[in-house]
Amino acid sequence: MKLVLFGGLEKKMSFSYKLKSHPEKRLVDHLCNVAKLSKNIVNSKIIENKDLISKIAYLNGISHDFGKSTTFFQIYIHNHEKNSKFTYHSFVSSFFGYYLVKDYLKKNGVYDEFWYLPAISWIVINKHHGNIKNLKHNEIPKLNENNKIDVVVEQIKDINKNHLDEINHIYEDILSYSEIQDFFHVLITKNPKFTEDIRSNVKKLFREKKLEYYFWILFFYSILLDADKLDASETPIPKRVEILEKDLVDQYKAVKFKDHEKINQIREMAYQEVNSQLPEIDLRKDRIFSINLPTGVGKTLTSFSFALGLQDKVQDEKGFNPKIIYSLPFLSIIDQNSSVISEILAGRDGKGWEQLFEMDKEEKEKYVEENTPSNLLLKHHHLIDIKYKEEKNNELNVIENINKSLLLTEGWHSEVVITTFIQFFHSLITNKNRAARKFHNMINSIIILDEIQAIPNGYWLLLNNMLKYLASKFNCWIILITATKPLIFDKKEIKELVKNRDMYFEAFDRVNFNFDLNEKDFDDFKEEIFDEIIEKKDNDIMVVLNTINSAKELYNHLKERLSEEYKLTDKERLVDNDGICKFNGFELINMTTHVLPRYRLKRIDRIKHDKKRKIIITTQLVEAGVDVSVDIIYRDLAPLDSIIQTAGRCNRNDEGKKGSFNTIVLKDENKRFHEYVYDSVLIDATKEIMTRTGGSISEKDFTMNAADEYYRLIKERGSYDDSRQIMEHLIRLEFSDTSKFQLIKNDIPKTSVFIEINEEAKKIREYMEEIQTELKRFERKNKLLEIKKDINLFTLSISCNKKMEDEIGHLPYIGRIEDYKYVPKKDLEEWYRLDVGFCPPTNDIDMRMI
Repeated sequence: MKLVLFGGLEKKMSFSYKLKSHPEKRLVDHLCNVAKLSKNIVNSKIIENKDLISKIAYLNGISHDFGKSTTFFQIYIHNHEKNSKFTYHSFVSSFFGYYLVKDYLKKNGVYDEFWYLPAISWIVINKHHGNIKNLKHNEIPKLNENNKIDVVVEQIKDINKNHLDEINHIYEDILSYSEIQDFFHVLITKNPKFTEDIRSNVKKLFREKKLEYYFWILFFYSILLDADKLDASETPIPKRVEILEKDLVDQYKAVKFKDHEKINQIREMAYQEVNSQLPEIDLRKDRIFSINLPTGVGKTLTSFSFALGLQDKVQDEKGFNPKIIYSLPFLSIIDQNSSVISEILAGRDGKGWEQLFEMDKEEKEKYVEENTPSNLLLKHHHLIDIKYKEEKNNELNVIENINKSLLLTEGWHSEVVITTFIQFFHSLITNKNRAARKFHNMINSIIILDEIQAIPNGYWLLLNNMLKYLASKFNCWIILITATKPLIFDKKEIKELVKNRDMYFEAFDRVNFNFDLNEKDFDDFKEEIFDEIIEKKDNDIMVVLNTINSAKELYNHLKERLSEEYKLTDKERLVDNDGICKFNGFELINMTTHVLPRYRLKRIDRIKHDKKRKIIITTQLVEAGVDVSVDIIYRDLAPLDSIIQTAGRCNRNDEGKKGSFNTIVLKDENKRFHEYVYDSVLIDATKEIMTRTGGSISEKDFTMNAADEYYRLIKERGSYDDSRQIMEHLIRLEFSDTSKFQLIKNDIPKTSVFIEINEEAKKIREYMEEIQTELKRFERKNKLLEIKKDINLFTLSISCNKKMEDEIGHLPYIGRIEDYKYVPKKDLEEWYRLDVGFCPPTNDIDMRMI
């Protein structure tokens, strides 16, 4: 395909450009910069029809703010007056973008094949300052509204009368003067053929029901959003920091692991087997991979090493260097996995690891922080510290401007990104401006989806379609990691990287499973656990319950009974500064999402590193990936994948005596606790498999076969209505309805509650109020972003049914920030306890606080 090239981007210096896009930026500069950046982004990718697509991205960029050339907008931006219907520029700009793209395609004789591109340009330019809505019901009707078209006509008349000469100079490389006049004439005369042409082509987009149109809209939308925001904020895209040594993990392991225990031998076997598959991979057809290994086999190191090798193979055979995205379902394991990858990359010059492993925790964290630039490794989730550090000319440059740091962080401008499933999948299936902006940095990537079993089974079909399209059409390679592989893909759609997985599952016999499906009253169970703690004095015990309130209730009961047993009267003196309850020779630890993140992280660290005996009362937050190990686990009934994942915390490192994992079915006077949380289809399939075991079975005889049979039953019995419904929304381009896709169901509203637990928290709260009273809106936003991480460490997200909502309603807001309620320090005893966490004054809150 031979395409006509555009002229240079440099405009005639002899002409005096006066129009502004932003207070300190000329419109001509902004349009040219966004056009050039958009084109360069596309040219940095490997996609079909790249030459054509880069030209369309350029045209979107050069036209996206065309509407700012009205006198209405220029007066507004110079005098800071309020917006009016005549200052809004996106709608009129979208007409110009449509005209430019269609004209370009026709001149190059490719319009019949790519008729859909002008319609896509109309959509993305129109919505570049907002979220894309349903085309049929929200966007197309605007073309029928006379008042909106009348505004466009007035804007075009104004440009034609007052700024035509400058517009002609800006666009002279693309359109002749007569062509610009033709466009103006079409709109001024309200030629119905023009708007009907747009309407007809946009309708054709959703009537054809092709997933490719959704992806192309998302792609162009992403590019325009990122280019626009980066140029407006004067934020250059950081240079890529490529990982040159692809055997980096081998080097790291050689320094870190020097023993030859049985479990490490098995880990090494798995590591070598996965990496040995690289030579036989066909990059054209092998796009989706699976690493299916038992818990505790070192899947993080194995998958990251494989990704580096795959990156090298793609570079050699395809001629480009894909980025790596490592995504996980839970915040509780992101810090753990990212710390490992950070260590690997921090010592990438081969000199750092020996000294790194000799440091204490704080020294190590500081070293890693100083040796891992953000354009090499970026961690992104809602609790992160917004601080982008760019490596440039072998020096680490901290970007002080918080807005620039935020743009680069949320845009995923990094070689390796570690993030959550929420961030990843809700940027793949979205209509949101903020989420969509990173999409172009998701393509041409190696995507590691760790603990993939956490995806709800109702979305298997949806993700099968979306991930296959992403892999095949946008040159991605996807690696699924799990101990319990869900049936998201058929065998022919996925390449197994572990050929002899049976051997690894049979090699691990660390735990005996005991399944008691008789319903047990919660009060009776509380006493049974107390007796177990007393009798088995040498064992670490963990109890995993399905609701936060049941975990709190059990913890309080044990604290009371153990205090009586050991004749300790002043119970509050038992609790140390981390909120851990200390008894003679052991520690009682409560860990739920009602405990502040700062203290939750400390408790996980204590569990991992303290040698004292531990009794841990917790919820699902430990069930996958958290690197802790205990001797005995009790788990309230849950879906089988959760059961197996939780069992992975039992005798994790195969240390002598086999662990004991016990499933029970707890109930109160109302119903069984699992009914508050889990789908009955999942529970029924789990019970069926447990019943077949006879009540007790070893890990090697259970885990792999049980998981396979469980997922077969789920695929057979489960509903794919959610997947089909969302797929229908996607192919019909009903963007607003993408909000129905929810990895975490939000059927119970949540409220953010800041806990003023100490002087540090009090100072943060006072600073938040000070910002509100003294600074302007934009400055307030940036100052709050600067302390976002500190705020989040003292903030809880509380699920609110009506009773809880009424309770929290009595709390004050932080200044005028209605996003946050807060518990004043003076009311702390009434609302929060260091060990238990959030405790509202009224205890009459139902058990469905999960």
